[in-house]
Amino acid sequence: MAPERRNHYRILHVQPEAPLEVIRASYRTLMSTLRAHPDLGGDPEAAARINAAYAVLTDPARRRAYDQQLRAAGRAAAPGAARSAPPKPAAAAAPPPRPAPPPPSPPVVVPHDAATWRADRACPFCRHALPAALQADSRCAGCDSPLFPRPHFDRGELLGRRRSPRSARPLAAALRLPGRPGDHPARLRDLSLSGLCLLSPVPAPERSAMRVITADFDAVAVVVGCRRQGGDWLLHGELLTLRLLRSQGVFVSASA
Repeated sequence: MAPERRNHYRILHVQPEAPLEVIRASYRTLMSTLRAHPDLGGDPEAAARINAAYAVLTDPARRRAYDQQLRAAGRAAAPGAARSAPPKPAAAAAPPPRPAPPPPSPPVVVPHDAATWRADRACPFCRHALPAALQADSRCAGCDSPLFPRPHFDRGELLGRRRSPRSARPLAAALRLPGRPGDHPARLRDLSLSGLCLLSPVPAPERSAMRVITADFDAVAVVVGCRRQGGDWLLHGELLTLRLLRSQGVFVSASA
């Protein structure tokens, strides 16, 4: 007879904690009702296994010894089962926190006076140090803004008021603002020897610098006024520096 791999409780179809009456009832059912007995046509080897299990489980001493054997086998199998278990995947590392965006650069505040902006020896647009001498073609080593002062034919610029004659100049312009990358498409409205007015898609704080570049000139101005006009912003600026890219017809005459 081949060795039996199933334990006695499974052979008799009972639980390990089954009382003696249940074990006897299950044995009778298997041997007579289910016709496992050889005299009733059952398999002799199967009947022998049933009888062997019944003999052990109905003897208290042999059943206790058998139960201890089962528990010992279970403890011996436990470490092997733990070793064969697949390792748990490592927990996914949390993504690193996103760095906080840098704070916006504060606007460059320049003196509201075209005659004294050079006193601090810094570019009015980016605050880079000025060269020792300013020539007509001088430009900032930091931002390439023109550094030659605009002509002084007047006493300055006020919001909406020119103290030198103004000339309508509907020119396309590129507007640059400190701390804001790129050029903003603007439209020059008018121009004088002291200042300019233009429509901008973005606002600019008063007393901040702005650079205006057109096909005729390149200049740095200080913002003296900013207000809404439709979907744009109307900026008034007092010129601080000026470089003419083509001189004919750019400004009105100083004596006009």
